[in-house]
Amino acid sequence: MKLAWLIDTTTYIDQNVKEQDLFVAPLSTIFEGKPYKDLDFESTDEFFEMLKNNGNGAKTAQPTPHEFTEVYQQIEDEGYTHVIAIHASSKLTGTYQSSYSTSQSFNLNTHVIDSGTGSFPQRSLLEYGKKLYKEGFSFEDIINKLEHVKQSSELYLMPKNLHQLKNSGRVSNSKYLLSGLLHIKLLLKLEHGTIDLTLKSRGMKKIEAYLITHIKEAIDNGIKCIGVMHAGNAAEAHIWKERIHSLNKDIQVYIEPLVPVASVHTGYGTIAIGWLNTLK
Repeated sequence: MKLAWLIDTTTYIDQNVKEQDLFVAPLSTIFEGKPYKDLDFESTDEFFEMLKNNGNGAKTAQPTPHEFTEVYQQIEDEGYTHVIAIHASSKLTGTYQSSYSTSQSFNLNTHVIDSGTGSFPQRSLLEYGKKLYKEGFSFEDIINKLEHVKQSSELYLMPKNLHQLKNSGRVSNSKYLLSGLLHIKLLLKLEHGTIDLTLKSRGMKKIEAYLITHIKEAIDNGIKCIGVMHAGNAAEAHIWKERIHSLNKDIQVYIEPLVPVASVHTGYGTIAIGWLNTLK
């Protein structure tokens, strides 16, 4: 078995690091009517600068069927026999369905996973699968374990304000205006494929206290690593890292940019925190 891994840019990847057996189908961000492939930005700083200055009304677009065809064709041409594709929640994007449909046209043993999440938990899922492959697990065993582990993902999002959520239709104009007057802040949670409102409060203290308590419970239950993601505000991500280490100095805390699609829909300045509960 020669196994390829296929992801899209709802999983964060460091473009400066070439990863063996990994193939990427990029999404696009549309600023002021002009599309930009997620992998075309020279750095995440460039993307966040554009989001900060031109993010009003920005949109995202999934990879086209033609782009998926090109990636699967490359995988086949390079002699791979098996593929595991990991994509973000099918309830939020059509990327999973497009990848699955395209995969049926190729003579490859392919399994496409609807992760139900994105960003750091989705990256953790990929790393776990690669570890299983390196340890010699079969294709079927890797799939079964990944399908099980994905159910334990948790991803929390703290938008800096509701402006971009309003523009993307996630909140109404009336709620947006009211939130501005009352300084309402939201804690959103992506779990089992959908984004739900976990908590809202006037100011951040109540949300921070809730999330710290929940993180402590996860650490006490045995998780070993947590991802802190930021949409352009790395300094605040480091503050959250310090808060987490105050709970347990041995926990691994990874700071990384929030993926473009999440940054666009929640807005510049968003902080996200996520993990997989079953990876202990």
